[in-house]
Amino acid sequence: MLLRLLVFLLLPFTVTSQNTIGLPNIINYNKVAYKGGLQNWKIKQGAHDIIYVANNEGLLTFDGKNWKLYPLPNKTIVRTLEIGTDGKIYVGGQDEMGYFKPNKNGELTYYSLVEKINMPFRGFADVWDIVQYKDNVFFRTTSKIFRLQNETISVLQAPSEWTYLGITSDGLYIHDSEKGLYVFKQNIWDAVPSIIIANTEVTSILKVNNTHTIITTLRNGIYLKTEKGIAKANEALQKLLSNERIFTAVALSNGCMAFATTNNGVIIVDSAGALVQHFSKTEGLQNNNVHSIYLDKQQNIWLGLDNGIDCIAFNSAIKLINPKLQGGSGYTATIYKNNLYMGTSTGLFAAPLAPNDDYSFSKGAFTQVANTNGQVWGLTEINGSLLLAHHEGAFLVNGTMATNITKQTGVWNFSAMTDIAPTNKIVAGNYNGLGIFDYVNNRFAGFSNIPNFTESSRFVVLDNDNNIWVSHPYHGLYKIVKD
Repeated sequence: MLLRLLVFLLLPFTVTSQNTIGLPNIINYNKVAYKGGLQNWKIKQGAHDIIYVANNEGLLTFDGKNWKLYPLPNKTIVRTLEIGTDGKIYVGGQDEMGYFKPNKNGELTYYSLVEKINMPFRGFADVWDIVQYKDNVFFRTTSKIFRLQNETISVLQAPSEWTYLGITSDGLYIHDSEKGLYVFKQNIWDAVPSIIIANTEVTSILKVNNTHTIITTLRNGIYLKTEKGIAKANEALQKLLSNERIFTAVALSNGCMAFATTNNGVIIVDSAGALVQHFSKTEGLQNNNVHSIYLDKQQNIWLGLDNGIDCIAFNSAIKLINPKLQGGSGYTATIYKNNLYMGTSTGLFAAPLAPNDDYSFSKGAFTQVANTNGQVWGLTEINGSLLLAHHEGAFLVNGTMATNITKQTGVWNFSAMTDIAPTNKIVAGNYNGLGIFDYVNNRFAGFSNIPNFTESSRFVVLDNDNNIWVSHPYHGLYKIVKD
């Protein structure tokens, strides 16, 4: 299956392992488009599929067409948000926390919760995480955890510094930079025994399956939590991400994990730790510093960047492929003998394909087929051979080598004269009419032009009686019959 690999884009690869030959479309939203601040810290999807973004200048909303900005009363940065089961959009800034909810006209109105905080604790820095857990809403700053329950707010001071607050199916976790990891059980915080998770900064906790949980850190790699305890993740994953600063991560619906980094974009790996795909500025992101990552209901991956917002159409059937166009355009494509051939205005390129239901996930690089520099018009498989229609003539393609098989230049296309294989006559539309190839002893030979017809024949069709029909965009329709 060629499978929807129809759009070409210049996408050279920058990771140490080879990227996939096909990549989904990436939609870029810059600050001019969404009319907010540069940095975007958290993304969620709420009712009616509205996208909410924690932005430097407030809360952003996006309905698929229009962006709106809702600043906090004190105009501070919104670094996180949570959509409650009651429909409230909880946010936090410096010295401010509360929620937005629609008024009777459907417009978001802000309600502050600061007055519910005891006076000594009302001064606080940025709120970095907000999580609803059962009937509680927790707000994390580096020094305090605020717990909202039954309209009352209590405070949990950090032993040293709170670096993470997040939820999995196992429960609610917080992390202190010196004391390590805690889990919320039966209304108390229990320490998770682990020396190696202390003195580091946890950035995400992902439940992989019933027994395994991935823990990412900003600078100290990735850990695996099992029933036996916490240890370093497998060697493949460590090797791939050992030099990355992981800001956050998310589990994808296909069993893979996506890691957002501060200087290398998004890295997607499978459950074994092998690279699946890599997205960076080279592949179309606005920049490589990713603050947040979110998988929406349509399986699109949303990225909150240091400068902008990007949406990766990860579940789209349409992929972008890179045959090293060097500014050229794509004209034709086909699969032949487990290679994907891409014909462009700068030549013919080939990449090997791995067995896969979706060929776009094949990993490798395109190689230019020798002797094909210049404009490619078409690729046709006839009699088990691959024929290349080119500005410089007709070529026979074998692997990464093309051999010219006629002195006729400017060939548009090829058509077999019969449906029975092997056919012994092949029509070649060219700039100056129509030519006929003979196929003898497994070779294409004996090329000759059809006399008394000199129209450029880019669009050629043969009917069941072997009449040749040629459509010319300006001169009309022609029928060529056999004498």
